[in-house]
Amino acid sequence: MCIGIVIFATDSKTYAQDKLNLSLDVASGFVWRGLAINTLPVVQPSFTFSPGKFSIGVWGSTTFVSDWDQPQEVDVFISYNFTPSFSINVVDYYVYNSNSFSFNKQSYFNYKKEETGHVFDLQLVYDGVIKAMVSTIIAGDDLNDNDNNNYSTYFELGYGNTSYGVDWEVFAGAVPMTSSFYGISKGGIINFGLGLSKSFEITPTYSLPLSVKFSVNPATESVWLVAAITLF
Repeated sequence: MCIGIVIFATDSKTYAQDKLNLSLDVASGFVWRGLAINTLPVVQPSFTFSPGKFSIGVWGSTTFVSDWDQPQEVDVFISYNFTPSFSINVVDYYVYNSNSFSFNKQSYFNYKKEETGHVFDLQLVYDGVIKAMVSTIIAGDDLNDNDNNNYSTYFELGYGNTSYGVDWEVFAGAVPMTSSFYGISKGGIINFGLGLSKSFEITPTYSLPLSVKFSVNPATESVWLVAAITLF
């Protein structure tokens, strides 16, 4: 998989100058790698600073209303782009519930292996017409029965194109081994489906992107249809 990603990464486009991007999405729910993180509507703000080939930023997700079963998330990430399509990323996922009485995992600065709510993810990503990703949890809240890091790994392949004015992508993701982090007792496909997106012109200077994703997790026998709009 890694060799294949490197072979794909052959383009040589010119990189843009340093820039700061801010974004705000609103979605009907939040499904990530075949896992339903939020089943209520969410707002997802982010900002990214890109000095040359590096990018660093923060992304968040929270529901519109407080609910015992709906966690919130704040992720810090840094990436290096070898080419415009091929990158290596490190993401610090921090998921918490503001209604929880568990103080240890509520504390953002608690990095103790058995208590932390942080998960650190190392990724290799190729994002072209053919998309490929290898992701491994390298530290944090991903422990096996012996309280050692489980190194849960996730692979995803996708292919995208445009038809009838709509961008589409088919994708499939799998975990090769037992992982409590992904909620499976053995390896297998946990995420496959179809994503569609289209940008609607509101004014001559403003368009509203809409995306819809249909995904299935065979391991949990779950299915979701999630819609999202990018306000800016």
